[in-house]
Amino acid sequence: MPEDEKAARPAGSKQIEALRDYAAGLLGTRQTIERAGLEDFADLVIAMAQNDLDFPKPDDTPRHRAHVDQARAVLQARLQRHGR
Repeated sequence: MPEDEKAARPAGSKQIEALRDYAAGLLGTRQTIERAGLEDFADLVIAMAQNDLDFPKPDDTPRHRAHVDQARAVLQARLQRHGR
């Protein structure tokens, strides 16, 4: 099936269920792609947008906060070096 035709067809109930479970944080990315019958992450992004679903948010754990703090420090240092 051509890509544009595949993208245009409505999502089936199994796909919607997998996408909703992903949005709720019940499924991982790879699991969702497989269960929803998608090809890759790009297809997942498109399917989530077409179905007006949000991507899952990571849990607010100490590990996650540490990763965010580390990323923020790296980005701020780069911005300061480049005069922004």
